[in-house]
Amino acid sequence: MIETDILVIGAGLAGLTLARELSAKGTKVLLLEKSRSPGGRLSTRRSEFGSFDHGAQYLTNRTPGFTKTLNRLAETGDLAQWNPQGKDSDHPWWVGKQGMSTLGKALARDLDISFETRATRIEKQGQRFLVHTEIRSEAGPKYLASRVIAAIPAPQAIDLLGPLDPAFQQIRNVEMAPCWSAMLAFDTPLEGLPDLIRGQDPDTLALVARNGSKPGRSGETFILHATPQWSRAHIESERNAVKSAMVDAFGTQTGQKDRLPAPVHCEVHRWLYALVEQALDQAFVGNPENTLFACGDWCIGGRAEAAHQSGEALARHIITL
Repeated sequence: MIETDILVIGAGLAGLTLARELSAKGTKVLLLEKSRSPGGRLSTRRSEFGSFDHGAQYLTNRTPGFTKTLNRLAETGDLAQWNPQGKDSDHPWWVGKQGMSTLGKALARDLDISFETRATRIEKQGQRFLVHTEIRSEAGPKYLASRVIAAIPAPQAIDLLGPLDPAFQQIRNVEMAPCWSAMLAFDTPLEGLPDLIRGQDPDTLALVARNGSKPGRSGETFILHATPQWSRAHIESERNAVKSAMVDAFGTQTGQKDRLPAPVHCEVHRWLYALVEQALDQAFVGNPENTLFACGDWCIGGRAEAAHQSGEALARHIITL
């Protein structure tokens, strides 16, 4: 059994922000992350044809705390501005220097994280909580903590915390949409296309982004994000069917259908909880004893910065206890 003061489930932007703030105050914090790397939707997949930021495409900053974090990452060389042809905002767009996953790795530095470890159940044990885990579908170590925070998507948070306290039932009001993401590479440039295209109703694709136009990238690589409506309708579709449909939509929505070459690389990824459609409208959720909490972008809104805001607000709350 592994003991700690605070156990954070999820090493996405909210969990990493929370853990960094608490660790800076001398609190012993452990993080559990079901994936192989930190960052959540700040993710990058690599191939012989180039890399693909198949989750969040960029970050914007409007709050003082997130601005400070991004400025620090820019100073260390982990962050750079992206100014794609087709940019439709006056706000700076920030991306990881070598990939969006660079940001998660930078924020995870010096933190104690157990990767490929999924929290499966939490039970009360005296004044503390026993967290059961699994690693690659087999029983993993148990963790004993005075406080447990679920910094994970709302549906997953309610599954873990709902049985423990009725305070978390309000999380059921949160609505999160899925997203199919396609990663395409071509061996010749696609002329006449801007670096970024937004879809319009009733298009299949909500976003087309030339990933190779970002700083530190190479290759004629594209990210396609399907709309929430299309993703919901095809959430259980076979992957080859999803690939075919999204490539066809790419050709149609870019006006390249009759001259689009076959991609030399094509894969898809299904994000079950990608977009916050209905937020909780509060910074975090906690039980009356201040021993169990949940945080994430879904508490505040559908921007990556909201995850940072939520984690930061919860850290400040815990520090004052």
